[in-house]
Amino acid sequence: MSEQHTSESSEGDQKTPGAFREWMEHVGLVAPMDEPDRWAHRRGEPRGFAVIWMGFLLVSTLAVFLSLGDPMRVTAEGYREGARMLVTVISIGITVMWPMIRLSQLSPVGGGTTMVVKDLIILLIPLQAVLWPQVVITGWTASAVAASNLLLISWALIVGAFLAIALGSGRRLRLGEQKLDSDYQAKKAGLERTYWMMGLLLAVLIGPVLLLTLQSVGRASSEDAQLLLRMSSPLTAPWEMLQSRIWTGQHAVVGPAHWRAAWMTACIAVSAWILVGIIRGTGASKLARRNDSA
Repeated sequence: MSEQHTSESSEGDQKTPGAFREWMEHVGLVAPMDEPDRWAHRRGEPRGFAVIWMGFLLVSTLAVFLSLGDPMRVTAEGYREGARMLVTVISIGITVMWPMIRLSQLSPVGGGTTMVVKDLIILLIPLQAVLWPQVVITGWTASAVAASNLLLISWALIVGAFLAIALGSGRRLRLGEQKLDSDYQAKKAGLERTYWMMGLLLAVLIGPVLLLTLQSVGRASSEDAQLLLRMSSPLTAPWEMLQSRIWTGQHAVVGPAHWRAAWMTACIAVSAWILVGIIRGTGASKLARRNDSA
């Protein structure tokens, strides 16, 4: 009898969540043990993603600046190199890591557009905290930082438009729907999202790959064409805009060609969101007609 009581008490102790588990439940990363799961359809949104993003920024910052060597011996140019690396890593996080995470999850009940707006706030506010202090710390010109900021925000909006269309308007398990049908729809959606991710990677990488291909085969191209290819990708554009140009007397200077490329990217971002609005409006009107006919 006493052994049974001891085993029951030990099982009760095992079910008691620790401090770390309670924190994980509080931010929504795991389901609560003794309460209804409010985030069953999408774990911990958007708090879980915010925790992941802040952790990514922290680890990236530490990794980049520890790679520079002894902090007491790092030169000003060495720090600027590290800052360029950090901006590039953040760009990779926005254009590759973010969509990869979201396309691997269940569709949000509220639809992709609502989720993207929340994510953009989480992504872009820390970006401002990283970029603008570099005007003082690295000596980069405000125009160079502003152009880089415009281009990265534009790419974030482009990726967000991709996600808003790919994730659709959300989906719930319909009444009477069999689990087999649900699993089939999930697999079908997973294949479609794979294609979306491949298309996004193609858009991000096509400029640098084309530039490397032309250089490897020895095909000469004009300086303007090379600049356009470098500015066509969020992975190479920060290096192009923030590289040192000592002959100008300043550490980072952008010219009219850089601004044209940045504004072209911004126009593409606006066009992408206009397309999202058209698709969303068309879908809503179809749903309304379907409900009226029913």
